[in-house]
Amino acid sequence: MKKTQKKLGNKGFSLVELIVVIAIMAVLVGVLAPTLIKNVEKSRESTDVQNLDSMRGAVVTMLSTEKYYDALVPTTEGSAEYTVVFDETNKKCTITASTTGTGIVAAPTTFTGDTKEAIEKELYETVGNFKVKSKKAAGGSIVFKVTNLGKVSAEFKGATPKYVDTFVIN
Repeated sequence: MKKTQKKLGNKGFSLVELIVVIAIMAVLVGVLAPTLIKNVEKSRESTDVQNLDSMRGAVVTMLSTEKYYDALVPTTEGSAEYTVVFDETNKKCTITASTTGTGIVAAPTTFTGDTKEAIEKELYETVGNFKVKSKKAAGGSIVFKVTNLGKVSAEFKGATPKYVDTFVIN
């Protein structure tokens, strides 16, 4: 049988050759895996920033309507802060005005009832279901602030403290 294999040229790989190839592959995976994981996380962070910017853009667009402008922009000096919670099951979002924090003032009294519901509906329709992708932003609430001059900023509040500043979009 050995003569038949030699005549046909069926040598195959030796066990040593296979072990060397597997060892080389293991070293390459060990070297490249951490870099790949970092790049995947950076990509997720970038997606979060883009989604946050989309939400901020939607709020800026809403402010072009007088009804929404009057409901979101505070009349006194400072910023009104709004926390947004997206509900994937019911396909809607809920916006809550908060009054705590430095320079935070109460939302206008017109931020209630039908106007509030219309803002929530429009924001959900514009942004869709907002899901946090990166680990560092997870656990933070989505917050946008509107100053008395109509300037809008958005951030993940409560995320890793050193990380929040990089997510603020003015």
